[in-house]
Amino acid sequence: MTRLPDTVAVVTGAAGVFGSAIAARFAAEGASLVLTDIDEDRLNTVVKNVDEHGVGTVSAFVADLTAPADVSRLFDYVDEQFGRLDTLINNAGCAIRSPLAFHNDADWHRMFRVNLDSVFYCSRQAVQRMLQRRRGRIINMSSALGLTGGAEEVAYATTKAAIIGFTRSVAQEVGRRGICVNAICPTLADSGVSRTYFEGLDVEIRAVAQYLARRASMPKPIDPADVADVAVFLSSSESGYINGQALLVGGTG
Repeated sequence: MTRLPDTVAVVTGAAGVFGSAIAARFAAEGASLVLTDIDEDRLNTVVKNVDEHGVGTVSAFVADLTAPADVSRLFDYVDEQFGRLDTLINNAGCAIRSPLAFHNDADWHRMFRVNLDSVFYCSRQAVQRMLQRRRGRIINMSSALGLTGGAEEVAYATTKAAIIGFTRSVAQEVGRRGICVNAICPTLADSGVSRTYFEGLDVEIRAVAQYLARRASMPKPIDPADVADVAVFLSSSESGYINGQALLVGGTG
């Protein structure tokens, strides 16, 4: 038996490591997927791989989610293809590491557009549709840094903290009408965002992940599949009374 039969889901940032892992798990659990990303070539590769191993239908939609018009086109496409939306996974994001004193305006605003504006635009469209059916799931990708903050990570951590606040506020607004809104807060993993994050530094991302794992209570570094497992749970009927939560996924408290 699959856990997400008859589920229609949108995954943003689907060309990334977390996004592709979530897409693969959702497809294996029977969901029909619309995968979106701004990187067309990588997105098409992910769609091909997911489609070969999944159960439900999988399609690609190239979009810039910082542009409201593109977001509207995306959700119009979902309406045309499926006539409903059950789950939205807001996974699109970027990361820039910089001390505050040297953080430039362009990077600051780009971080908010990609990490936060996209969540707002997509969630607004999703809620409009989910309210009509009085059911749905919205899963927002935050970060452990959204809970703790981090030196030289002010912009990134601030956007991820804002996602948690957004998640809890929307959950209170729509929970009584059958919509559950939650956030996932992964620690550092070997993901595309993490590789970009440490680009130019004398740091090996796998070594960093292993170091964090040694500090945690688990025997291995976090894997994108661990995040995908949580996303499947939050989208399933098993999580029907979980709402407004920021779930730390990292093997430690």
